[in-house]
Parts: sequence; structure tokens; C-alpha cells
Amino acid sequence: MKYQLILLLLLLLTGCHSVYTPETQAVEIPPFVQKKPIHIAFVLGGGGAKGLALLGAIQELDAAGIKPDLIVGCSAGAMAGALYADGQEFIDVRENFLPLKRADFLDYSYFKPLFGLVNGNSLQEILRKHIHAKTFEELKTPFIAIATDLQTGETVEICCGDIAKGVGASCAFPGVFKPVVHYGRYLIDGGASCPVPVSIAKKYGAEIIIALDVTGKLPQSSPQHLFGIGKRSIDIAYRKFVELSLADADIVIQMDFEDCGTFSDHLNEHLYEHGRKAIQERLPEIQKMLAEKIK
Repeated sequence: MKYQLILLLLLLLTGCHSVYTPETQAVEIPPFVQKKPIHIAFVLGGGGAKGLALLGAIQELDAAGIKPDLIVGCSAGAMAGALYADGQEFIDVRENFLPLKRADFLDYSYFKPLFGLVNGNSLQEILRKHIHAKTFEELKTPFIAIATDLQTGETVEICCGDIAKGVGASCAFPGVFKPVVHYGRYLIDGGASCPVPVSIAKKYGAEIIIALDVTGKLPQSSPQHLFGIGKRSIDIAYRKFVELSLADADIVIQMDFEDCGTFSDHLNEHLYEHGRKAIQERLPEIQKMLAEKIK
């Protein structure tokens, strides 16, 4: 609720002024180059702090010998995807990421808040510190991070260059994080245009798409005021958007959480273990489909 009030205050402060982003010269974004057939693709949706559940789920898939030929991630899913594509040991992931708190990611900028309260530099520095590869080309598994062009609204596929900047753009939650200027574009969270990017994996011919969604269900509590009604309306629209995004996936793993907001940090261990359990429960079904479809 605190973050919603902060955003509302910013809107009130800036609502009577013309706000614009300085013009930049957009350049062509290098396309994904498919070097071999994609039998299995992992598609990882956004969800803020709930991205830790994605890491737990990936751990169980990997332990079962289910490894992707392509990873496509959006927002928190981009961060999880980059770590896995880097070949991280899961014991290192647990030690490095489960202890992190909200303050480690949110470097506030109170003096120039027109485009966002958070600069996003801390998030990118965490990635640079913990990911061995520096560029997408150095990753051990092909990986695409999904962002959104703030000007055109198009879904942007980032698969080349600086990993930290590309993932930082994918995670730039609108209204909180400032847009990331990359390839001469103002980029924001991929969830604004493609929250669970199944369509991207489909485009590159993936035979089996395993989609992991941590959006969760609508809260049980009813709105208590007009801002609550507005927020719930946005939540409803977003969840419908997620359902459409998931339609073409072969296997959908949806994880539901209670009392976990976008920037919560008190349930890290629980979230990670929840992701592991979600895969354990569905593993026989996943293995059966893989055996039937991939010869």
C-alpha cells in the first residue's frame, strides 16, 4: 500500500505539467540468431519478489535432467533466466539471492522522480556481481530478455550485448523504476507488453514450451476506496493478459501466493521452496509429455 500511495503522490505532483523524455535515436536491435533446433524452451514470467519461486522451479527441472535449448524471460523471469543461462550452481543462487532484501535493489532518487523513484543501478550492479558472463553471447544457454519500448509499445527482444542492462530494462517496473535507455530507446518492464512471453519461444519453433507463471490469483479482500477499485481493475486486466499469453504453452506451471507483493522480502525462502514443490508435483506429467513429443 505504501508504494501505491507514493505513486499516487507522484502522479498528483506531475499531473499538471508536461513531462517528456529527451529524444534519442533508436537503433536496430540485433535479432536472435537460432543456431540449433529448440526442443525445449523455458518461458519465465514476471512477478517481482516472486521470481525466487522461478529459481526454485528451475532447480527441480534441472535436477530431473530437463534442460532448455532456449530461455525467454520477462522482468523477474529475465533475472532468473539470466542466472540459469549463466550456468549458476543452485547452492550459489541460494546463498547469493535468498538473503537479499528490498533495499538491496531499490536505489531511490527523490530529487528527480518524474520518470521513477528508483534509478535501477543497484539492480544492475547485483547482476554484474553475481553473473559470470558479461554479455548475452557469453551465456551457456541461449537467452532472450523481454522489455517494452515506452514510445512505440512494441515488445523488445534483447539477446545481445550487456546482460545487466538488458535484464535491467526488462525489470524496469513502470512508475517505480526509471526507464532504461538502451539501443536508443526508453525501455520498461516486459510485462507491459508480454508478461509471460510464450509467443517469443513459439516464434523460434520450440517443440515443447514450459511456461512458469507466478502472477497469482486476485486478492480475496475487496477494495475499500476508489484507488483500490482502480488497482483491482488493473490487476484483473493484467491477469487476463497473462491467460492469453499462456494459451500456446505446452506445459503451464502456475504458482499462487498470498500476502506477497511485488517488492516483498519476508518470504524469500518460502517462495524458493514453493517453486521447487510446484515442479515436484507436476514432474511425472512433464516427463511423460517430453517423452511423447521429443524423439
